[in-house]
Amino acid sequence: MKKILIVNDLLAGGGVEKLLVDFVERWHDTYDITVMTIYKHRRFDELFPENVKYIYKTVPKTTKGKFSKAYVRCMAQKAICRYRYNKLKANNDFDVVIALKDGEVTKIISEFNNQRKFSWCHTDYKHHYYTQSLYGGAENERQALEKYTNVVCVSEDIKKSLIEVLGDTGNYVVKYNPLNVDFIQYQGNEPVNDIEKDPDRPLFVAVGRINYQKGFDLLLEAAHMLEEDGYKFDVVVVGGKENWGDEYKRIMRSMDRLHIQNVKFIGLRSNPQKYMKMADWLLSTSIFEGYSLVSQEAAILGTPLLLTDCSGVRELVGDNEYGLVMEPSVKGIYEGMKKVLDDPSLQKHYKEKILERRKIIDQDQRFREIEEMLFSE
Repeated sequence: MKKILIVNDLLAGGGVEKLLVDFVERWHDTYDITVMTIYKHRRFDELFPENVKYIYKTVPKTTKGKFSKAYVRCMAQKAICRYRYNKLKANNDFDVVIALKDGEVTKIISEFNNQRKFSWCHTDYKHHYYTQSLYGGAENERQALEKYTNVVCVSEDIKKSLIEVLGDTGNYVVKYNPLNVDFIQYQGNEPVNDIEKDPDRPLFVAVGRINYQKGFDLLLEAAHMLEEDGYKFDVVVVGGKENWGDEYKRIMRSMDRLHIQNVKFIGLRSNPQKYMKMADWLLSTSIFEGYSLVSQEAAILGTPLLLTDCSGVRELVGDNEYGLVMEPSVKGIYEGMKKVLDDPSLQKHYKEKILERRKIIDQDQRFREIEEMLFSE
């Protein structure tokens, strides 16, 4: 039985963490799976099957006093983690190692002595080159990526951005992330009991963590302009605030400053798909993306798409053929929302068009392509 190590910084959160769960669910009965995270997560046993092993690189800092039992225990755990990690890096017998996220995860696994290791890249480096300080420059990062069998780009746009910023290492491939179509449709059919949809007001639903990447500050400005113009509509944002940064506080201050009435942030939900299914439009205002899983989930659910022009968007909707594409700016979002509010027939048109596009999201086909890459010697 092949031994597989899958590495990420977190266990739960956004699209990358969904991908981790999908990989484990698909493979845990066929391969010997170990999941490794940079940071310890206490809920591993709740999230993953019992035959999956778990290791972590570090543990959270204790808030207890320096001489408390909790502090001593934490220091002992850290020493054990360091020993285990150094031993793993120097001498491990995994057949395949997967670094599931660019940045820190990919940098760590580039140092492992495995012949077959793969890195996933979800970031548009052209618009968000956030790893420069981590690696100390493009040359160092390029050398790290050259150590991988393949660097998996989640869209053609991501591959182009890597080549433009880091240069072509010759091992970039494009593989679309598989989505559990049946489960997404099942989730979409669950009733929504905490929100009432006004039949006389078009409903836009946006899904994503409260992060500046998602462009919610742009959305608020555009919504305010539409309110001032007298348009009637509702926007529901489904997504939790992050444990770092102050983006959520900044967004709430903007809500107060602009006196926004028709945008509601309802927080994290275990089933965002049911809100997407009830929407008239799936709204994405991101400044940059890899290849948005949310927009693909909405396509599976048959919800029309109104998306800012980010990586992967045109691979899904073409040139406004299967959904509407907006400039990622206040003006672009305002004009996009205004267009569909002025012409209600667009909702029916794009609902029919996105149903045509669902056929390109084939979970089994995407998995087969990934598995052929990973497990074919």
